Amino acid sequence: MKKKINKGKIIGDTYYKNVEFSKAVLWKDRQISIPKEVRDNIRAGGVKTIVFSDEKKNERWVASIEEVAKSAIYKQEGQEPQFYIPIGIFKKERINRTESLF
Repeated sequence: MKKKINKGKIIGDTYYKNVEFSKAVLWKDRQISIPKEVRDNIRAGGVKTIVFSDEKKNERWVASIEEVAKSAIYKQEGQEPQFYIPIGIFKKERINRTESLF
């Protein structure tokens, strides 16, 4: 049985994905990935910002789509080829627990 991939969602001009950074980031390369299908939906949906949120750590990482597009590399590291994005381009923010993640 193929493992279900968390594909996140687009709201307005922002793509949101809840993750556990300890599991979602390739720490050896300091990269986080999105599947090609998600990248295609992001392009078609007019997304301007990408947000990865970790509820356990009360933090989110935010990047502009321009920075992501310049930095993403398509490669296969696990189950399927994906776009890998350096986490260094993201701005880390604390999540205010009174605000909604989405």
